[in-house]
Amino acid sequence: MTKNPTELALLARGMDTRLAQALRLAGWTLSKLQQCDVAALEALSIDQPTIARLYKGNRPPIPSEALLQVLFASRWLCCVCREATRPVVVHHIQPWAKSRDHAPANLAVLCTLHHGEAHNQRGLEVTLSVERLLAAKLAWERQVAHMDRLAIHQSTQVQACHWWYFNHLRLFELARASGVDLQRLPGFAEARQHGLCAAIGVVELDERGRSPYNARSAHHLYQYMVQMLSCVLEHTVPQNISDDLDRGTLPALITSGDIIYVQGRHFFSNINSPDPREDLVRAHRSANKVDIHFVFNRHEGTSGSARALWLCGAQTLCSVLQVNRIERADTRYQIYATVLAIRSAHGELKSRLYEGNLLRSGLGFGTVDESEE
Repeated sequence: MTKNPTELALLARGMDTRLAQALRLAGWTLSKLQQCDVAALEALSIDQPTIARLYKGNRPPIPSEALLQVLFASRWLCCVCREATRPVVVHHIQPWAKSRDHAPANLAVLCTLHHGEAHNQRGLEVTLSVERLLAAKLAWERQVAHMDRLAIHQSTQVQACHWWYFNHLRLFELARASGVDLQRLPGFAEARQHGLCAAIGVVELDERGRSPYNARSAHHLYQYMVQMLSCVLEHTVPQNISDDLDRGTLPALITSGDIIYVQGRHFFSNINSPDPREDLVRAHRSANKVDIHFVFNRHEGTSGSARALWLCGAQTLCSVLQVNRIERADTRYQIYATVLAIRSAHGELKSRLYEGNLLRSGLGFGTVDESEE
């Protein structure tokens, strides 16, 4: 799964992933290739249509935002065969010459074999018809979205998962908006019986601002909130962006209102509040010139250990957030969000380390801040 800017630039001009990677590893860039004559490009196994696009011919390159959206939606796999060992090409479903359409809806990720079928004819019919291709693209993108949602959901069910914080009011609002019958959730009846939630299912701090998890029966409330969060995740399409904190990637992948899952080192600092019932905390996660910000009330932490240890200082954990807005400030991207929940880290949902050697090896995308992580 490439995020290298050189490879993406070549993909945008119709080159397949394997050749793009080989050229990049050999030291080629788009500008260097554009300075070569046709014979030199042919010697590098570049075909004539791609050579024309390298020279900025009739078809402009696919915009990076559209390219990234369709690649991520398809997990960099052919939407027909989904074979991970094959190089892929971003193909125009309705030909560019006829449609002049670079929109993601008109783009499909195909391996080189099925890309050939999309252009070849047997008799009077195209081997891989537009109808068949559209159906395969839609089915695969739906399956990818389901797999991503399922992976995040299942990670919340493992025994080693510990939730340190819930945004009780916002989760209640999202669950109600999704039509969830909160009174049927495990833990609700017991939490209600012990006075830990209202009849409609909302959980609130008492008049002194004290955590409801101080009660001996708090395990019922914890179970209820875990179930509520699970229902919210099942009714949305959360995106795990833990490995995708890139300035060149995120603006194409997320927008206001999206639910995102962010794992890594978070930093917590206290905010002075005039209301003694609040223990406000400013949190941020920074990597690769992307900053994620949110504020929450530490009193809603699920245990004394969470409030005294895990929601303080610098901690490696995961936050489930709803994006409010995205801004660009100088060379950085700022994501402002509302936190829905905070939990312990899960090894299977983050693999990338934002370190300088990634960029130097050519596997990185953009500029890496070694001081951040």
